[in-house]
Amino acid sequence: MPSPETTRRVVICDASPLIFLAKLAGLELIQRVVPGRLVVLGCVVREVLSERAGPDEVDRLRTWLQSVEVIEYEDSLFPTSVLSQSDRSTLAWAVNHSAAWLVADERLLRRVARQRGIHVIGFCGILVKAVERGHLPAREARAMLDAAVDQHGLRISVALYRRIVEALV
Repeated sequence: MPSPETTRRVVICDASPLIFLAKLAGLELIQRVVPGRLVVLGCVVREVLSERAGPDEVDRLRTWLQSVEVIEYEDSLFPTSVLSQSDRSTLAWAVNHSAAWLVADERLLRRVARQRGIHVIGFCGILVKAVERGHLPAREARAMLDAAVDQHGLRISVALYRRIVEALV
């Protein structure tokens, strides 16, 4: 049974980590690493289930989305063309609903969330924390990271890649 702290803690997810974790059959890692009330906005759902997603990815996402709270919400804290509409809405929802965590990869989105007192974690951080907490063998996390980079278009610097690999040991 979840603790009272876990049931009150709100975790909102943006698209990119969901896409990579779905491609790699690792969506369940989110709840293991940042347990709480998982929220995904409808605009994010539409983004992750777009025609670009493969059939296995769509199946995994649809199954996983049944276990989270999907909310229709479109708002923005500030106008900008740098962030997508779903990024702006996710950030606005996180701030306006006092989310404890934001699961996101986009650098600006993460920076603004931190400035607003929201903890952030992305795809790579989920892999590292999953290993640290014994939810995923380091070898499997490394294989997932390599597949994300080599096969699925994850773009990270060489320096960050090396830090993540070191953290997985």
